[in-house]
Amino acid sequence: MRRCVDQDKPAFADHWTKDLDQYFPEGIDTPGIVMIPVSAKAIRYWDGSDESPLAV
Repeated sequence: MRRCVDQDKPAFADHWTKDLDQYFPEGIDTPGIVMIPVSAKAIRYWDGSDESPLAV
């Protein structure tokens, strides 16, 4: 398994959504922020009331 951490600010800007501002108030300039690429075979999410699979 290959592991990598991305600290590329232009990549952050490409993937940033307004929802992330509540967790990272300094945006893409938040100290220590990184992106970790993930390759998934299956995804499940929970929204508080129902758990649902997502097609990958």
